Amino acid sequence: MSEKVYKILITKEKNDPIEQYDFYKKRIDSQKDFSYIEYNTLENDLTDELFNDTDIIILLFGLYHYNPELFEYLLEKSDEFNIPVLLVRSYGMEYILKELEDKADAAVGWNPHCIIDAIETLVNKKDWIKPCNSTQNQ
Repeated sequence: MSEKVYKILITKEKNDPIEQYDFYKKRIDSQKDFSYIEYNTLENDLTDELFNDTDIIILLFGLYHYNPELFEYLLEKSDEFNIPVLLVRSYGMEYILKELEDKADAAVGWNPHCIIDAIETLVNKKDWIKPCNSTQNQ
């Protein structure tokens, strides 16, 4: 069981017609041995204090087209505060923008074990090997 409590900043939008955020929450909450505190872009002010307290930024690609400026802002802040970025593909889709994938530290599908593994790997500054980088693991 993981003893660390991860501090996650995740993209959340009012306009989420395919409920990417809710689906993500169900996936991550299904992992009983993973503890986290969530900040999100809809309910939290994106202050320097918040970024200083964030272990990882999670970008839900399914929300990108509703607010690309937010994604760019979060990527800038990740560089400024040295926070790793995890890009989660849209459910059931392999496609993501190459420019976003290149800026992220890792990209995964919707397998909850892969999401958790990527978070733990990136936050603990281990090398990302991409074992879950295919849709067959969703």
